[in-house]
Amino acid sequence: MIKRGWFCLVGFILFLVNGVFAHAVQDSLFEKALDAESAGDVILTIALLEKANAYQGRYNEEIQEILDSYYEVLRLKAPAEESGKDLSDSGHHCLNWLARLELVGIKYEEYGDSLGADEYSGEAFLHLGAEYEIRRGAISHFLMLGFASDVFMREDSTVFDTSRWAFTPSLEYTIQSERFVVSLGGDVNISERDGAVFSASFSAERDFYTAENFRAGVSGFGYLNDVWRARAKLGGYLEYRPQYGFWTNLGLSGRFDRDTSVSAYFWHYTGMNDFWPESEESFENPWGSNWGSDTAQAAVDSVRERYYLGNNVKVGPELRLQLGYRFNPVFSLDFLGILFWAYDPYADEWKTFVDEFEGEAGWQTTKWNRQMLQGSLRLRASARGKHFGTYLSVGTYFRRYLGLPSGHPEIYSYAYSLGEIRLGTTFRF
Repeated sequence: MIKRGWFCLVGFILFLVNGVFAHAVQDSLFEKALDAESAGDVILTIALLEKANAYQGRYNEEIQEILDSYYEVLRLKAPAEESGKDLSDSGHHCLNWLARLELVGIKYEEYGDSLGADEYSGEAFLHLGAEYEIRRGAISHFLMLGFASDVFMREDSTVFDTSRWAFTPSLEYTIQSERFVVSLGGDVNISERDGAVFSASFSAERDFYTAENFRAGVSGFGYLNDVWRARAKLGGYLEYRPQYGFWTNLGLSGRFDRDTSVSAYFWHYTGMNDFWPESEESFENPWGSNWGSDTAQAAVDSVRERYYLGNNVKVGPELRLQLGYRFNPVFSLDFLGILFWAYDPYADEWKTFVDEFEGEAGWQTTKWNRQMLQGSLRLRASARGKHFGTYLSVGTYFRRYLGLPSGHPEIYSYAYSLGEIRLGTTFRF
């Protein structure tokens, strides 16, 4: 009994000594990690936090929260989560399965048009994908294969210029380190209206200054599809993002957009005096129809001429503001605002027929360079766990033409807005 008592006493003392030692080691490593974080050395900070978290002490919960925050920002997975493998093994490889389901309610409204378009619609979106990650030190590589299905609910007679359905397989590669991220992607959008449209995209960010919760750098984006729709942006950003609480990101970029141009043609009579038929009983409508007794002659002596050319190129500055509040590792509230002032250096051109009561009869050419303000506002509340997330957002897109001339052949409304409510859920395994 005495020997057993001494054995228990020695074991208890060793347990206490081990606990005190573990606490002391964790305190020391945690303090060194905070010093490394203040110096802006993210790699050393994470390494020291991982070592400190291996010891049982009073800071384990706080250390784990900090590590989760770093892994989330850097889009890395914690070593313990990498398929349960040890760091000494090839545990830097990870395969994730992703899914997102989203339902959208839409309200579209135009201003300044006599028709007064005001329409409701809806959309259902499903995305399935697989992400393969390879991490080598501070460099991570991501290969993403995805498939998206989009169903648009609208009436046959509608102002929405969209297909009822679309399928989009996509492939994306991303390389990321502590100070930069670069992504290359391509997809094929197969839709009811356009058939198959191929596109490619590029995005990049590079931090030039980091200090604790601050970072600043430059960013770029490019997009091009095979019908020559294109977008390019180049600018800078400044971000403040602590682990919890208020955060913000401000970006300013130069932006270039190109969309397809629109042309309209009509036939007009080319008789003795170009615009008026020889017979006064025959009258030519400048929109292409002819009335009167000389219709056959007009068909023979008519030529095809472009009535309207609408260019759709936009260049200008874009201001982007993101801010939010993170309550804890699960719940957050975010806001996104974008404002783009756009100018088209290529003028729209169209012909107007002026009769003798307004001056010299004949066709006059009108030109106008498009100017507009467009942007979006969105507020989003989200909850995200390890494998499951959900979100609810409300937002609006808007466009306001500046100095729109009356009688423009393509643009009838000086402004429009598109409001939407999005409810979605995400899965990640």
